[in-house]
Amino acid sequence: MPDRCGRPNIIVVTTDQQRYDTLGVTGNDICRTPNMDAMAEGGTLFTRCYTQNTVCIPARACLHTGRYTHQHGVQYMESEIDTTPVLPPWETTFMERLQGAGYYTGACGKIHMMQPKGYDWTQLTGGKGGRWRKEWGEKVGAAPLGQDYARWLEERRPGRYREIYDQRQTADYDDGTLINVLDEDEYVDWWIADMAIEFLRAQSADRPWMLWVGFCGPHGPFDPPRRYAEMYDPNEMPFPETWEMELAGRPEFMNRPAKQATPEERRLVQTRVAYYYAMMTLIDDMIGRINEELARLGFADDTITMITSDHGEMLGDWRRWGKGVFLEQVVHLPLIVSLPERRQSGARPGRYDGVTETFSVAATALDYAGIDAPPEMAAPSLRPVLEGGEHARDHALTEYVDNNRGRAGALLTTGRYKLGYWGADTIGELYDLQDDPGETVNLWDDPAHASVRRELTEVLMHRLLHSMEPAYTSYLGKLPEHVRHPAWGRYP
Repeated sequence: MPDRCGRPNIIVVTTDQQRYDTLGVTGNDICRTPNMDAMAEGGTLFTRCYTQNTVCIPARACLHTGRYTHQHGVQYMESEIDTTPVLPPWETTFMERLQGAGYYTGACGKIHMMQPKGYDWTQLTGGKGGRWRKEWGEKVGAAPLGQDYARWLEERRPGRYREIYDQRQTADYDDGTLINVLDEDEYVDWWIADMAIEFLRAQSADRPWMLWVGFCGPHGPFDPPRRYAEMYDPNEMPFPETWEMELAGRPEFMNRPAKQATPEERRLVQTRVAYYYAMMTLIDDMIGRINEELARLGFADDTITMITSDHGEMLGDWRRWGKGVFLEQVVHLPLIVSLPERRQSGARPGRYDGVTETFSVAATALDYAGIDAPPEMAAPSLRPVLEGGEHARDHALTEYVDNNRGRAGALLTTGRYKLGYWGADTIGELYDLQDDPGETVNLWDDPAHASVRRELTEVLMHRLLHSMEPAYTSYLGKLPEHVRHPAWGRYP
């Protein structure tokens, strides 16, 4: 295969709402993910990677730009999806920079960027979205699975798309947990893999390309196809140890009184866990299909693949579901980077245990493509780590603003501690992950940890203050010499 000036192909795979502990390689001995496990074992597993936002669209804006939420401005996600803030015109995605360097770019599945920027080819869906129970006309916005998927499904079996939403109007769907009416090869994540393969077959060895593959699972509803649902017996699934425990001494919106689980609640939780794992195994199989096609077409020797998610899922821990909090189940994510063998060095670590951030996917892609990161990109590249060196940062920043903008928070995660700040009028969060990995004791008001709290607060303020570089400086072009900081680097 031609070297093409040393520029590799790039695949970014994102899941939706995937916890860190869902892979065999991250310690799960129930959920079967052999393809992702193999990629981690042949590449690098980042064991302490954190999201930049705990909600879908803001987190994905960070992944696309390599910038924090407070930088790009997509701070929250509206309950009515269609009115969620979009990326401002001066925000540039890393795909746009790849395009400018001669890459052909594509995206399939759920990327959830409002509006898509920087793609030459797309086959997109908005996501599974459990709130949508009709195929059109919902007050919360357009049906999320969308027209690209609907056309493909209708060509295979007319009327099948409508059956998805007909099933969602039955009594069985009231708890969002059921076996999907579709066959596995009709399911949305199967379609996404088909579209990825279609993209790969259209590429040539003459120019580099980049593909974003955005799977919709394991986001709810918990609705795998039958064959996958039957892989896991709900009776054999773990029940969260924290379900019946009191959650106290936290910000008020997080506290929960102790409550004994009913048999019905236990059954529901274990079924959801089983179906969540089923959706993960389906996605893993789809990644296997894509990898097989990559090898068959001769691209495997010159393609970098990065796999991560937007945020996690509480999955019944502390009697919570979904996201929007700073607990590890939501903010701690898997990140796997698989380099082709010819780009690996003997210094490549099989795993990296330092703190990293998911939006480094953007900076890493530019780095390997030979493109200078713009001065406003806050994300550091992971390339130094992948080549046996040190990472540029020892902490992670995560942000959150709720749908009605009534609550906002910022989280700093270091090698040992987590500090969550929710405003001056409420208690914050401070956890020692070394001594208390389950985050059972909030140390915010503990006198013995006052100095730790003060030090981490200063680091959080420093991170916020030193990541304020606006994107419109690059957007508008070269600044006059008298206002340009020498550390900002070159402008296009």
